Amino acid sequence: MSLLEVRHLEVGYPVAGPGLFSKARVLPIVRDCSLSLEAGRTLGVVGESGCGKSTLGRAILRLIKPTGGQVLWQGQDMASLAAEELRRRRAELQIIFQDPVAALDPRMTLGRIVSRPLATFEPGLSKAQLAARAVEALRLVGLSADFAARYPHELSGGQAQRVGIARAIIGGPKLIVCDEPVSALDVSIQAQVVNLLMDLQDQLGLALVFISHNLAVVRHISHDIMVMCLGRVVEVAPRDAFYARPLHPYAQALMQAVPEPDPVREKGRVGQSLPGELPSVLTPPKGCVFASRCPLAVGRCHEERPELREFGGRQAACHLIEG
Repeated sequence: MSLLEVRHLEVGYPVAGPGLFSKARVLPIVRDCSLSLEAGRTLGVVGESGCGKSTLGRAILRLIKPTGGQVLWQGQDMASLAAEELRRRRAELQIIFQDPVAALDPRMTLGRIVSRPLATFEPGLSKAQLAARAVEALRLVGLSADFAARYPHELSGGQAQRVGIARAIIGGPKLIVCDEPVSALDVSIQAQVVNLLMDLQDQLGLALVFISHNLAVVRHISHDIMVMCLGRVVEVAPRDAFYARPLHPYAQALMQAVPEPDPVREKGRVGQSLPGELPSVLTPPKGCVFASRCPLAVGRCHEERPELREFGGRQAACHLIEG
């Protein structure tokens, strides 16, 4: 049984109409998104900036209220939970933020920052117990006990993100949404943090939703890949199958835009960036969300929205793919 199941999720934000007396409109960010995730597995969510990745992650955690669809946690609809039950569920569902330093309160010691979730999840703990749990969480992320007395301004970016991870795991979660957790870090530190997350996943049996625009990082940590374009899922595949041969033209364009580590081969790559610009979310395309930028698009692509279909253990939403 899946820990997490998302069914036809919709997320939008109200925006003012074009005129003084116009009705408010809904800005659609995530549209008809479905996924499932089991314990100990990592789903990598990739796509351009503005495609709805972070909004999806926050909607899964109920930090943003969906406008449609369902988020099922261990078979229970999150929307049906009363406030008190939802608060208890928060211990099982956590998030790691993109900016590690901005996510830490500069006025608090690291020990207090890390142990603060326990005030909500386990309010009966004594100060000594809170301190001991904080030190243990810091140790799990590779930081010594003396870090508990330090402040955020004393940390490097990598150390700050380790503190953020310690805060996320201290309550014993089963799922962590990693929202671009290494994008603000140097490349060498990125590898350390990703390896740490993988080690913690093995130790604690965590399920991870790893959101990133960096396909090289996603490849290292993920078991399955989900590609989003303009709020819609256009491809879902096991990692190895995806990186061997992405099916959707948008996924292929993302792969071609990844820098080549060999300078000789990279020098010969010309015009590999994604073509055109993203359409406006206020006036989304009638058909495929990538049709206006797809060099292979035909008339049907502009007029009819493709549904996700099965292709040998993977899914893609494209009229041009033959089964």
